[in-house]
Amino acid sequence: MLKHNCSTVATPLDQTDARHLSELIDENPWLIPATVMLEIIPITVIAHGFWKNRQLKKQLQIERERTKQMQINRFRPGHHDGQPRPLADHPHHGPFHH
Repeated sequence: MLKHNCSTVATPLDQTDARHLSELIDENPWLIPATVMLEIIPITVIAHGFWKNRQLKKQLQIERERTKQMQINRFRPGHHDGQPRPLADHPHHGPFHH
Protein backbone atom coordinates (compact mmCIF):
# COMPACT_ATOMS: atom_id res chain seq x y z
CA MET A 1 0.00 0.00 0.00
CA LEU A 2 1.27 3.45 -0.86
CA LYS A 3 1.99 5.65 2.10
CA HIS A 4 2.76 9.23 1.34
CA ASN A 5 1.47 12.63 2.24
CA CYS A 6 -0.37 14.34 -0.61
CA SER A 7 -1.07 17.60 1.16
CA THR A 8 0.73 20.56 -0.31
CA VAL A 9 0.82 23.79 1.60
CA ALA A 10 1.55 27.04 -0.16
CA THR A 11 4.15 28.99 1.71
CA PRO A 12 4.42 32.74 1.40
CA LEU A 13 7.36 34.09 -0.57
CA ASP A 14 10.21 35.33 1.53
CA GLN A 15 12.37 38.28 0.49
CA THR A 16 14.92 36.24 -1.45
CA ASP A 17 12.25 34.40 -3.42
CA ALA A 18 10.45 37.64 -4.22
CA ARG A 19 13.71 39.28 -5.33
CA HIS A 20 14.61 36.24 -7.47
CA LEU A 21 11.13 36.29 -9.08
CA SER A 22 11.42 40.03 -9.74
CA GLU A 23 14.85 39.57 -11.37
CA LEU A 24 13.56 36.67 -13.46
CA ILE A 25 10.68 38.77 -14.78
CA ASP A 26 12.95 41.78 -15.39
CA GLU A 27 15.34 39.60 -17.41
CA ASN A 28 12.58 37.72 -19.25
CA PRO A 29 9.46 39.93 -19.60
CA TRP A 30 8.00 37.49 -22.15
CA LEU A 31 7.35 35.05 -19.29
CA ILE A 32 4.27 37.01 -18.19
CA PRO A 33 2.21 36.65 -21.41
CA ALA A 34 3.47 33.11 -21.92
CA THR A 35 2.42 32.12 -18.41
CA VAL A 36 -0.96 33.80 -18.84
CA MET A 37 -1.50 31.94 -22.12
CA LEU A 38 -0.63 28.65 -20.44
CA GLU A 39 -3.39 29.37 -17.92
CA ILE A 40 -5.95 30.65 -20.45
CA ILE A 41 -5.72 27.75 -22.92
CA PRO A 42 -6.97 25.04 -20.52
CA ILE A 43 -9.72 27.34 -19.25
CA THR A 44 -10.82 28.01 -22.83
CA VAL A 45 -10.83 24.31 -23.68
CA ILE A 46 -12.85 23.51 -20.55
CA ALA A 47 -15.38 26.26 -21.29
CA HIS A 48 -15.75 25.14 -24.90
CA GLY A 49 -16.22 21.53 -23.81
CA PHE A 50 -18.82 22.55 -21.25
CA TRP A 51 -20.90 24.52 -23.78
CA LYS A 52 -20.56 21.84 -26.48
CA ASN A 53 -21.63 19.16 -23.99
CA ARG A 54 -24.62 21.28 -22.96
CA GLN A 55 -25.59 21.79 -26.60
CA LEU A 56 -25.35 18.07 -27.38
CA LYS A 57 -27.37 17.15 -24.28
CA LYS A 58 -30.12 19.54 -25.39
CA GLN A 59 -30.07 18.08 -28.90
CA LEU A 60 -30.28 14.54 -27.48
CA GLN A 61 -33.20 15.58 -25.28
CA ILE A 62 -35.01 16.99 -28.32
CA GLU A 63 -34.37 13.82 -30.32
CA ARG A 64 -35.61 11.62 -27.47
CA GLU A 65 -38.78 13.69 -27.19
CA ARG A 66 -39.28 13.52 -30.96
CA THR A 67 -38.84 9.74 -30.91
CA LYS A 68 -41.24 9.44 -27.99
CA GLN A 69 -43.85 11.53 -29.84
CA MET A 70 -43.41 9.44 -32.99
CA GLN A 71 -44.00 6.26 -30.97
CA ILE A 72 -47.12 7.76 -29.37
CA ASN A 73 -48.46 8.99 -32.71
CA ARG A 74 -47.74 5.67 -34.37
CA PHE A 75 -50.39 3.94 -32.30
CA ARG A 76 -52.91 6.79 -32.28
CA PRO A 77 -56.06 5.70 -34.18
CA GLY A 78 -56.69 7.61 -37.39
CA HIS A 79 -53.26 9.20 -37.41
CA HIS A 80 -51.14 8.64 -40.49
CA ASP A 81 -48.18 11.00 -39.88
CA GLY A 82 -49.64 13.43 -42.41
CA GLN A 83 -49.10 10.96 -45.24
CA PRO A 84 -51.87 9.15 -47.09
CA ARG A 85 -51.64 5.42 -46.55
CA PRO A 86 -52.20 3.04 -49.42
CA LEU A 87 -55.32 0.89 -49.27
CA ALA A 88 -53.25 -2.29 -49.11
CA ASP A 89 -52.15 -1.33 -45.56
CA HIS A 90 -55.75 -1.57 -44.34
CA PRO A 91 -56.81 -5.18 -43.65
CA HIS A 92 -60.53 -4.46 -44.24
CA HIS A 93 -59.89 -3.17 -47.77
CA GLY A 94 -59.49 -5.73 -50.49
CA PRO A 95 -57.38 -5.16 -53.61
CA PHE A 96 -60.50 -4.47 -55.77
CA HIS A 97 -62.57 -2.59 -53.22
CA HIS A 98 -64.15 0.60 -54.58
